[in-house]
Amino acid sequence: MLIITPRIDIGGERWFTPVLELKPVEGLSLKVCSIENPQYRSRNALVRRHIEKLDAVYKAGTNEFDLSVVGDIDSMDDLLIYNCAQYLLTDWEGVGELVDGKEIAIEYTPEKGAALLKQRPEFYWQILAVAAEIASGKEEQKQETVKKQSKRKSG
Repeated sequence: MLIITPRIDIGGERWFTPVLELKPVEGLSLKVCSIENPQYRSRNALVRRHIEKLDAVYKAGTNEFDLSVVGDIDSMDDLLIYNCAQYLLTDWEGVGELVDGKEIAIEYTPEKGAALLKQRPEFYWQILAVAAEIASGKEEQKQETVKKQSKRKSG
């Protein structure tokens, strides 16, 4: 018997409605892909190494750390947000801009996605959670498939 799973993420992507103040944001949908996306994972590893190097240079987390010697550097939050907007958030519905006082729907771009995530950082965490759920669901499906493989017959 073929059992249909309640959540099938075609191509490892899923639409979801983000939540603000414990309520779904009416009219807003975000399309997210799996956190196992190789481009996301690769870029995220680079960002993490960059953060570690800067921490070491500025002796962050030690008594020797002095914020006054830190010059202009890329915000770590900005690097993580842009990576999310570039590789995890892939589309949206219900996002727009005001043009001459009128609400105009806009198409998704990573730059616009990063602007949304900077404006609403709680969406960043929700996207990461959904992306992780997608990855875990795909892993569960793979494990179920492996379990159901037919046994070899000795011959």
